[in-house]
Amino acid sequence: MATGPYSIRSVEQDDQEQDGSSLTGHPKQEEQPPLKILLFAFMIMFQGYGAMNGNPQQLLKGKLWPHGATHEQSIAFATATASFQLAKLLMRVFQIAFLVFIQPNGIVYIAYVLMATGMCVPIIFVWFMGITDIWVVYLQYICGGVAVGLFEGTFLSCISSLGKSTKTVVIMGAPLGFAVNNIVIATFCSWGLPTVSYYVWSLACMPVGALIFYTYAPAAAAPGSAGGKGCGVFLNSMKKGAEWIPPMLPWFVAKFIGNFVLEDAFPLLLNVFHGYQGMVPMWGGPTTTDYNLTISLDHYKAWYWFVMMAAGDTISRRVPHYIKLDSAMSCAFWILFAIAVCVGGESLNWLLIPILTGIAAFISNFGNGFIYGLSAKFIDAYIPVEHHYAAYNLWCFFGDCGGYAGQGPLSVKLADSACEGRNYTYMCYHPPPKVSTSTLLMSGFGQSPIQRIV
Repeated sequence: MATGPYSIRSVEQDDQEQDGSSLTGHPKQEEQPPLKILLFAFMIMFQGYGAMNGNPQQLLKGKLWPHGATHEQSIAFATATASFQLAKLLMRVFQIAFLVFIQPNGIVYIAYVLMATGMCVPIIFVWFMGITDIWVVYLQYICGGVAVGLFEGTFLSCISSLGKSTKTVVIMGAPLGFAVNNIVIATFCSWGLPTVSYYVWSLACMPVGALIFYTYAPAAAAPGSAGGKGCGVFLNSMKKGAEWIPPMLPWFVAKFIGNFVLEDAFPLLLNVFHGYQGMVPMWGGPTTTDYNLTISLDHYKAWYWFVMMAAGDTISRRVPHYIKLDSAMSCAFWILFAIAVCVGGESLNWLLIPILTGIAAFISNFGNGFIYGLSAKFIDAYIPVEHHYAAYNLWCFFGDCGGYAGQGPLSVKLADSACEGRNYTYMCYHPPPKVSTSTLLMSGFGQSPIQRIV
């Protein structure tokens, strides 16, 4: 079987040929036991991320416009929150400037500080000072986006020397971080806990995450760590891109789609479940009008939708540990499978059935988490170690592009399309326009008293 510079041979294979094109990996290293405590360092950063999505994001919008946002204000808010994704993807590129002065481990600490700053913004300006201008949203979300942009790929490359088992455990921290805010704290808020608690809790955890990383992550100079990956080595990886970028291209596409589905899920959910008295027809369909078949939207999100989302995203990140990527054919199959799961799960939302919407969250986020775990496994197995830092950050960059598309104005249009032409009591609800008394007299003169203008 012919092999070229982009042929792949699994690290678990011997010299025997396998079906499909072979993949050439670097030598297999003895696997170390997972250092599970680093999961919490990763999770804490994503708690901050979670405080800028889902329930906290919607509550912030309600704090800015307590009487409800107009369509134009919703567009402005979506654009402001999408600055998170834009800042995140730009930092994948511009962090090279930081590498001139600081090692990757130092960038992780800077990320914790920036996320803590992002948590302080709504606490101080919105809740304490009462400022409701849109610039506050931009400031908060840009700080958070820069933090995650610096953090994610850098953190993963810094712990590469600890082995695949540690990384497999650590990446489960991302959905768990979202779950802390949107399940645990959301439940307490529904019982009366002040909503600012989302930000206070995440802010308090940031120093803990930094301390865990400082204590347990490999030192910058440790063999096989990211310690030598400064500006020069990053640029060298890009100069030698022909050695590792071509086999990464399918993973870039998959990451784009996975992040798009993840970020689009929140505006889609909140637009569809916009009904009378904030209730969801949990035990019925969109045409349900029986109040006894409903539950509150807060409980639907915290106890069902976000549970399904977190379960799908978390479980799927562990699954690739049991899958072999021993040929180009197997890689192509699993990439297409993951993309199909993402798209198929997302499409179930258009059925407007609350039970299925939760299942859609599980399926689509299973695809997203599966892409994450599978991509990390591929990079560790087949991309030379000296290119890990560049590979992880370029891979994250494409994911951020998908996230920006999924959270920006396009998300509002997609959310609107789910309810287009449909108006129900508890879903896609649009109240009838208010009509003045004079208008009623002018237009309704001579009509029966029971006739109304809708």
